[in-house]
Amino acid sequence: MKKLLPVAILVVVVLFCSASTAAAWVSVSITPEEQVTTPQISEFWFGATPSGVCKANKTVTYAVTVETDSLPVSVAVIPGETPTSWFSWLAQTLLFPDTSKTWPLNMKIPLIAGKDAGGQYTITVTAVASDGCTAQATATLVVQDHDYVTETFVSGTGGTILKEKFSDLDVATKVEKHIGFLGEVDCFTKNEYLLKDAKGGNANFEQEAVISEFNATIPGGYLYGSERFQSCAAMGGTGVDIKEKYLSYDTMESRCENINHHMTGDLARKTELCTYNSFTNGSLMVDARQSVPCTKKLAERQEFFGNLTAAKHIIFRRP
Repeated sequence: MKKLLPVAILVVVVLFCSASTAAAWVSVSITPEEQVTTPQISEFWFGATPSGVCKANKTVTYAVTVETDSLPVSVAVIPGETPTSWFSWLAQTLLFPDTSKTWPLNMKIPLIAGKDAGGQYTITVTAVASDGCTAQATATLVVQDHDYVTETFVSGTGGTILKEKFSDLDVATKVEKHIGFLGEVDCFTKNEYLLKDAKGGNANFEQEAVISEFNATIPGGYLYGSERFQSCAAMGGTGVDIKEKYLSYDTMESRCENINHHMTGDLARKTELCTYNSFTNGSLMVDARQSVPCTKKLAERQEFFGNLTAAKHIIFRRP
């Protein structure tokens, strides 16, 4: 993994005006000065059905603000070594009657097979007024590559069985999964991501799963899943134990699940679950517990049966 040493680059505003236009001015700023992110997950497979309910959006947003008394103003992003495809826009124009305006500058880093994106990138924004006055501002983007990635995608008619065991003591994480189905599915994904030295809001461990339009069209068809996530308090973890089981003998119109587990960074000692399930002739069980010796003990169990849409969102923090 690349060792990143983010260096805060202060927002700089530079004004250049000729003597004949000394009274004219233009300014530009970009905030915040630095952000940290990882490549966007769940977009690796071309054609995979997106799910916005539980999906963890890795997009970062900067605010670019321009002010002037000399309209119009041409605003441009100078990417430098940053790929231009990461930016939501590269040029804007400030027009009359506005003398100031703020634009959101979104950046999303794709997860591309065989290519690492990790590094520190400098983003430069320039503003040029009609009288030739110019201003410039910079900010920093730090991208962390994952230490471990596993992604699975299935679509079509047939049967699938998936078994998984994963543990990493450095981030106090243990995962067990047993998933199987027989029938027709438009999109099935099962993804896990590990980042040991996570910074900012990045998760140390994240799992994301999507099932879209499952139908038990084959005789004896079914969809079954048994999943468990644990973070042992004795290992410095959040003390969380989350079990989830789901079953359908008919359809699972939509299922998405996301677990974010933080041991380092700005959100250290936080575990978050989001799960959404819409099924017929099926069931769902969510058993979520937290146990931190001499400090905290929580337990919650919910079961759903029939033709339902059931969702659960829960956040655990360790004091």
